Amino acid sequence: MSDRPQEGQVYHGPRDPVTGERWVYVGRERARAHPQGQLGGVLYLIVLYLVALAGLRFYEFTQFGYAPLSLLASLVPMFGALGLYFRLPLAVALSVLLFAVSGYQLVTAIGGLSALGLLQLLASGAMAVYLLTSAKANLIYRHRYRSFKGPE
Repeated sequence: MSDRPQEGQVYHGPRDPVTGERWVYVGRERARAHPQGQLGGVLYLIVLYLVALAGLRFYEFTQFGYAPLSLLASLVPMFGALGLYFRLPLAVALSVLLFAVSGYQLVTAIGGLSALGLLQLLASGAMAVYLLTSAKANLIYRHRYRSFKGPE
């Protein structure tokens, strides 16, 4: 969105014609100052999952021939974890990318389907859904919240 509100300003998005709710955009500092703008237990769990995934993929990188693509596969979750911890909006996109890549890997290696791959896909999917739809993640990473009130 190119017309992000300046600090101290609030921007009310268009109303949904069915539910009557709308997105209310606030500045970054205002979102961080709100109690819901702080990282919570679920977000710390997601960060720990991404760090563990990055560590596992780095171990695979060292054990299976130092392929550059394997190094990239270990750096993306680490950058995602750091971005989530430091509240960078790009981290949400990296997390969704990880879900898409894990789904692609599971489908293309269907002959070697494993419970661990399926578990990883489910964990990545739950993580992506939480980061895209939860009120807390929307306030932290996109600086917006849903509201039924506000000017018409």
